[in-house]
Amino acid sequence: MKRLTLLLFLLVTVSYGQGAKFGVRIGFTVADLYIDGRGFDTANVLNSNRRMEYVTDLIYTGHVGGFVEIKLPKRFYIEPGVNLTVLGAEYENVKVFKGRDDDYESDNYYRRDKVYITQLNLPVWIKYRAVAGLHPKVGAYVGYLAAVKEKRDGKTTEVDAKYRNGEVDFGLGAGVEYHFPRGFFLDTNFNVGLSNLSARGEVRNFFLQTGIGYKF
Repeated sequence: MKRLTLLLFLLVTVSYGQGAKFGVRIGFTVADLYIDGRGFDTANVLNSNRRMEYVTDLIYTGHVGGFVEIKLPKRFYIEPGVNLTVLGAEYENVKVFKGRDDDYESDNYYRRDKVYITQLNLPVWIKYRAVAGLHPKVGAYVGYLAAVKEKRDGKTTEVDAKYRNGEVDFGLGAGVEYHFPRGFFLDTNFNVGLSNLSARGEVRNFFLQTGIGYKF
């Protein structure tokens, strides 16, 4: 976390001499998880000779953040920022199989349980100023997992660190912005996490963010 904070501080400091614009954004987040193998499996329902199959559903949360837009040559911009959001998924159903190729033995494990990942992301976007206020962009993010919680039977608990694969997420994204006069803009972007978040299986983020922003 200290390294992420230091990186953001350095980016903001450098931007003061580059004719930069500062801004804020807020909006909705639609999130899901790619899960393979055991996932987090905090209830330890899986024995070593079995496999699990997750069917997940979307969760709907929000995000808020700030950024610095620095002009580059030939209509390009670079935009480092900070973004606080909640990611995760809802378990629609989890099937447990007897063996690798057998029919499933039972299901409904974790049914309608939810995983919430409170994440502080540091995205960096490369944007291109096209026509009529349209700014397509591509980028990457580094994220700090501030909290990982499960909601089961109406009770929310923290996922123990032994089920998690560290506290840092990394991913790629693409999106588009539409800019209006006087600083306001609309923003939509889709992001795919490349880091495995689970120590027991495979869990990766992917999420869509849509919102509004303002540049000073």
